[in-house]
Amino acid sequence: MNDTLEVDVVHMVTYRRVLPFLVTLGLVTNLVALVVLCRPSLRHTKVNGYLIVLTVCDLLVCIFYIPVITTITGCVHYSYIDALYFAHFGWTLVGVFQTTGIYTILWLSLDRFMAVWMYDLYPRIQQKPHVIRNRMIVTGICCVTIFVLYMIDATVVCVSKVDQDQECQHGHWISISGFQLSYSEQWHRVFRIIFSLCIRWIPSTLLLGFNAGLVVGVARGRLSFPSASHPNAERNLVTITICITFSYIFFSLPIVVYITAFASKLEDRCSGLHAKEILRAVGNCFQLLEHIVHVFFMAGLNSAFRKELKVFLRLDQSTVEKENYVGGTIGEEVSRRGKGYQLTPRLERSTNGSAGNLRLDHSVTPNPSIRNTMLELDP
Repeated sequence: MNDTLEVDVVHMVTYRRVLPFLVTLGLVTNLVALVVLCRPSLRHTKVNGYLIVLTVCDLLVCIFYIPVITTITGCVHYSYIDALYFAHFGWTLVGVFQTTGIYTILWLSLDRFMAVWMYDLYPRIQQKPHVIRNRMIVTGICCVTIFVLYMIDATVVCVSKVDQDQECQHGHWISISGFQLSYSEQWHRVFRIIFSLCIRWIPSTLLLGFNAGLVVGVARGRLSFPSASHPNAERNLVTITICITFSYIFFSLPIVVYITAFASKLEDRCSGLHAKEILRAVGNCFQLLEHIVHVFFMAGLNSAFRKELKVFLRLDQSTVEKENYVGGTIGEEVSRRGKGYQLTPRLERSTNGSAGNLRLDHSVTPNPSIRNTMLELDP
C-alpha cells in the first residue's frame, strides 16, 4: 500500500462532507427531472429537447464529480489507475458536460430572444427539420474537441522515498493534468486563450446579451400572446430561461475568479491551508450547485412540469392532460399546425377604448398560398 498525502481540514470538509451531499442531491433531483421530462405529456414539445439535454448534462456532471470527491481533487490516489484516470479525465469530462450545458442554455436563450423580438423569423427557423438535434450534435462535437488536448496531454508520477520504486510502494502517486502541463510553449498560451474564450467568455457574453433583451421584452410587454393555446406559456418559459442564465452567472463566479486570478501550482496545496485553495473549494461547491437548481426552477415556474412531478411522486393521482406541456410557444403553435398556417402580427385596441393602449396579437392564421401541405416537424 502506497503512502498518501496529508490533507487539510478545508479539503476534508469540502470533498468528504459538502460535495458528497451535493452530488447525491444532484443525482436524485436530475434523475427525477429527466424521467418527468420524458413522460409523453411533456416529451412531444420541441423546446423540451433543450431541457432534456440540459438535465442530462447536469446529471453527468454530478456523476463525473465522483472521482473529484474520491481523490479529493487529485490530492489522494489509491492506485496508478486511479491517478491515471484523474490526470486524463478527472476534470476534463466534468468540463465537457458543463460546457455542453452552457451552450444548451445559450441555444435556449437565443430561441426565446428570437421568439420575443423576431417573431416573423423564429417560426421559419423552427420549421426546419431536426433543428434542436442538429444543434446539439454540433455542440457536443465541438465541446469534446476543445477538451481533447487536455485529455491527452497528462501524466502520472511517483514521489517516493526509495529509488527505483516503480510500484510506488514507499511513496504516493501524483496526477498532472493537461491544465497543469500546458503552460510552457507559446502555442500553449495561445490555445489556453482560445479555450477560455470558447468555454467561458463568449457564451457568457452572449447569454447576458440575449437575456438582457428578454428582460427588456418582459418590461415592454412583448410577451402577451392571447391567440396562443397557452397564453402564459411563453412568459413562464422566458422566466425559466432568465433564471437559469443568471444562476449560471452567479454560481460560476467564484471558480471563474479562482481560475482567472489565482490558479497556480502550489507544492503543498492539499495540506497547506492556502486562501486560494479555500476559494477553489467554494467555487467547486457553487459550480456543482448550479447543476442542481435548474430542476427547482422548472418545478417552481412551470405548472405542467410540477403537475407531472406530483403524479410521478404519487402526490397527486390525477393525470395531467396532454396539452399541459412545457413551452407551447407561438413558434411551436405554427409548427404543430404546419406550413398551411402563418404567424400574423396585428394590432388590437384594448377594450377600454383608449387610443394609447394597443396590443400586439400574434395570431396563427391559415396561409392562403399553402393550404394542403402539412409539415410534420417531429417524426
